[in-house]
Amino acid sequence: MLNLITMMVAAGLGAALRVYISNLDIFKKIDVPYGTMVVNLIGSFLMGVSAMVLLANSQYYFVITTGFLGGFTTYSQFALDQFNLLKEKKTKEFFKYSLSSMFFSLASTALGLIIGSVFL
Repeated sequence: MLNLITMMVAAGLGAALRVYISNLDIFKKIDVPYGTMVVNLIGSFLMGVSAMVLLANSQYYFVITTGFLGGFTTYSQFALDQFNLLKEKKTKEFFKYSLSSMFFSLASTALGLIIGSVFL
């Protein structure tokens, strides 16, 4: 039960940090929702590091990956951002945002896995 409560608190902290970063003034001046992208790239990198470093300790892995990083990263906001770009007929921005988000999320995860393996 304590693990579940800890995971819930970690998810709340992750979500609060996501909202804070996504709403930074620097992202409000840009026509494409890069705040969500930056959050997801940071989360992808941290997921890669966590997968390597915390794999042996399932209690911390559960709290950090499922809890904190699950609350921090957001696929649903990414999908809504894509939808809104299409609705606003910003097709070029849609493809740029979608493809760069997917590519750099994979690259961030890979970099995190590589860096995390150094700690093993």
